[in-house]
Amino acid sequence: MKKNVFSLMIFFLVTLLLILSVNFAFARSFNNDFETGDLTDWEEKTGTAFDFQPTWGDNPTARNRGQPSNHQGDWWLGLAERYQGPDKGAKLGQKPGDMQQNANGGVAPDFPQGTLTSIEFTIVGETINFLMGGGNRPWEENPEPCCVNLVIKDKVERTMTGSNTETMTRREWDVSDLKGQTAQLVVIDNSSGGWGHPNFDDVHQADAKGKNIPWDQVLAVDARGKLAVSWAQMKKYY
Repeated sequence: MKKNVFSLMIFFLVTLLLILSVNFAFARSFNNDFETGDLTDWEEKTGTAFDFQPTWGDNPTARNRGQPSNHQGDWWLGLAERYQGPDKGAKLGQKPGDMQQNANGGVAPDFPQGTLTSIEFTIVGETINFLMGGGNRPWEENPEPCCVNLVIKDKVERTMTGSNTETMTRREWDVSDLKGQTAQLVVIDNSSGGWGHPNFDDVHQADAKGKNIPWDQVLAVDARGKLAVSWAQMKKYY
């Protein structure tokens, strides 16, 4: 009897140590589609372009732009937009369809500039897909880029722009050669010229069959990249 109790105690202690070794800050979902209504999980913001982000609803349609946003859910990054929803937006005197302003308060959708950087995450999928729109100002070809970059150890490994339309479409990167590495997403708005803004929403990693991997499984990876909260769920993606 005593032997069984001792064995149970050892098992409990070992299990507890394994659990405590997991970084629970990573064992949660990522604000991949901005449905928190704020910039939670996007840890670094520079400039002023993201001061009124994320935006709420189909603002381009609200001002009869003829280019629906095609956003997912309610919230998305629309860097020409200045409407933050029926609650916060109303308190700030905003209305659907409002656009960014210049320093004098005039309508200037491309005026603000800045960058927004996500938390770190481990690449476990074969691909990364997301909704992308806005200006076509490539990272490598334009002195004032507007794009989304995948960054690993301060190096841009992948980049994407819009196609000079407010309407976002589903884009994809092949990241199979980057699996196991720690990355960040950086949304860049470095232009005040024509089509000087990106639109971005709903980012996912997907497996070899094209099935999106839940972010709580991606972020369950320990900061050391070794141990997962649910290894049975995670191991198939490696």
